[in-house]
Amino acid sequence: MPDTNNSLDDLRREIDEIDDTLHDMLMRRTELAGQIGAAKGDGAVYIRPGREARVLRRLTGRHQGRFPKPVVVRIWREIMSVFAALQGPFAVAVYAADGDSGLRLRARDHFGSLTLFTGYETTLGVVRAVTDGRATLGVLPLPESDDADPWWRILASGGEGTPRIVARVPFASMAPSLEDGVDGLVIGLAPPEESGLDRSFLVIETAEQISRGALTKLLSTAGFQVLDIKHWDEQAEQRLYLVEIEGYLAADDRRLAGIGSNDDQQLSFWVIGGYAVPLGADDLAPRMGDA
Repeated sequence: MPDTNNSLDDLRREIDEIDDTLHDMLMRRTELAGQIGAAKGDGAVYIRPGREARVLRRLTGRHQGRFPKPVVVRIWREIMSVFAALQGPFAVAVYAADGDSGLRLRARDHFGSLTLFTGYETTLGVVRAVTDGRATLGVLPLPESDDADPWWRILASGGEGTPRIVARVPFASMAPSLEDGVDGLVIGLAPPEESGLDRSFLVIETAEQISRGALTKLLSTAGFQVLDIKHWDEQAEQRLYLVEIEGYLAADDRRLAGIGSNDDQQLSFWVIGGYAVPLGADDLAPRMGDA
């Protein structure tokens, strides 16, 4: 008759050894992160949403077994946020008007439990906090067509100190209670980074009103795949369009020169950033035979 107690003791000892190994590797990872920060020097970019997205896609793509993929993402999001804080100041400004905690919960779900969050009653307050350096990143609601004073218009500037959209939250939905919650866009002063599967935002100013269909045609002719268009005007003095585009769009993309080049419409445009496409349900589902 097998000795069940001895078998259990052996299994528990093996788990303890695995825990020690995980802990050792985590401490080693911390040492490496410190060396990377020292090698970069002062003023280096240590917020890398594009690289973080590539890491999480790689891990969920190679993952096997019954351990849930969303929890893998949660663990690595905590690790990434802590290491970002170890390399430099790390604080997040969140839009939370009238005590609404939906976007704040999304932000905490993404940036980790130890991150310093500050809520702001206005979207302008969030943008200013990032611009002034009081926050490393800002989390803002997704643009809506009926916004009376949309925050994204503030990003339509060529200034070096103007924030850009760098990510979308959540990158992976990890809390079932938030499945129907609000999503948000993240702004920061670091330049957006290509992740391999991205979407970008372009703000276009026109002298005269133009239909969404006509604008889509102009952009398609220039080689862009338009996903969505939001419009804002202020008493016909300024007409701005926020265009979401498939793929990564650099500020010096050659296709930009072709927008409206053969049209009488006077256009000005600004690339205001983008985000890595979040993991979907299929990406987070267990592999066949793992469940």
